[in-house]
Amino acid sequence: MENDLVERAVCLAKEVKTNYQVVLQQWKEYNESWLKLIEEPRCSVPEKIRIHCELSEVNKELSDQSEYCASLGSAVCTLLWRVSRNEDSVHSFIVGSKVADFLIIVRHTMESYIATYQDEMPDEHTDESQFVLALCGIITNIAAFACGREFLVTNSNGRSLLETMISVLSNTPVNHSAKLRSLNLMCLYNVSINQKGLKYITRVEGIIPLLAWLLTAENEVENQVNTLQLLRSITSVSDKFLLQKVNEVLPNELLEQLVSSQNPSIKEIAVELMMDLQTLQNEP
Repeated sequence: MENDLVERAVCLAKEVKTNYQVVLQQWKEYNESWLKLIEEPRCSVPEKIRIHCELSEVNKELSDQSEYCASLGSAVCTLLWRVSRNEDSVHSFIVGSKVADFLIIVRHTMESYIATYQDEMPDEHTDESQFVLALCGIITNIAAFACGREFLVTNSNGRSLLETMISVLSNTPVNHSAKLRSLNLMCLYNVSINQKGLKYITRVEGIIPLLAWLLTAENEVENQVNTLQLLRSITSVSDKFLLQKVNEVLPNELLEQLVSSQNPSIKEIAVELMMDLQTLQNEP
């Protein structure tokens, strides 16, 4: 059943993407024609009106196709998100024939979503946002199991997707898309439980300053906890270089504030993180 769902989701996504690209190409062609007509004084008024009407129709088709894609993706991927909570389902999924296509679709969808709405994110309850959240949720669930973590970090498409998820953390405004950042942070933390995964994440340029920045800028408690968990995972390897990097970018005032937090999860992780950093300072 799980593989059937994945195959159907991938096939539907490809079909919608193809249709969308056809309509988009039509829109570009009509738009170019319209611009040329504006610059051509000899073109008759009826001809300009005809092209304008055709351009308006293509715009409507493009809008309808976009809404259909978002609605379909939201429905199918929300179902897959629920199915992926089961380890047997995840195992079946990662050995399926469509998994590579699915990872590519997730990465491209996230990149397109961020590029389109980077300055002003849509409400998280829209179909488009629910579609993207469901895709992230599926990957987070995959990373929650040992077999899934191993697959993501050893598969080239999986590693590319992880890089995209890291970029999402730096490219979404902190006052929007809290759920999206939460899923990405949880996924990265899950991956960091795997030794190969932790090694891969720590090699990403700028990851530690990014997490330190998130810790200072993030308003959501859940995201603060997830960020602290990932930082704690990084410092737990007892790598002196990594500890120094964290110590350099994490203000002592902030860490002391977190240690005094009323939230038990934040306080517990912050204490552990502070102990790791103090161990570094006490070394000769």
